[in-house]
Amino acid sequence: MKILGIELNAKEAVVCLMASEAGLFNVMECRTRGIELRDADTAEGIRGFQFQMIKLIDDYSIDKVVIKQRHSKGKFAGSSNSFKMEAALQLIDSVSVEMINPTEIKETLKKYPLDYNMKDLELRKFQEDAFYTAYTFALRSL
Repeated sequence: MKILGIELNAKEAVVCLMASEAGLFNVMECRTRGIELRDADTAEGIRGFQFQMIKLIDDYSIDKVVIKQRHSKGKFAGSSNSFKMEAALQLIDSVSVEMINPTEIKETLKKYPLDYNMKDLELRKFQEDAFYTAYTFALRSL
């Protein structure tokens, strides 16, 4: 199964592509580390973001998209742009999209700690949350 882990921030969707089979995972090469929402104030801007994500999903034959959930209220609430990106992703018909709670990610990392750092996996530090999101989903069935 090919999983696309996504962490949404104020201006872009940071991505990590992972293949998972029988509890083993492999971080895959991807042409991009993130897709920017250039114009969140127009329908064309959001459609453009959605089109880029659909193209990425189709090109890599992704089976599942998992997004790290953000708080909707309070001090650590996600930005309005991140919720627009989330909606655009959830409206993609060609793939199943699921949200993963940060608490579940934390519990998974406690139960199944990693012996690797992002450099070992050939990922950048800013891709860490996207990786952990995909990793958590991959380990759910164990």
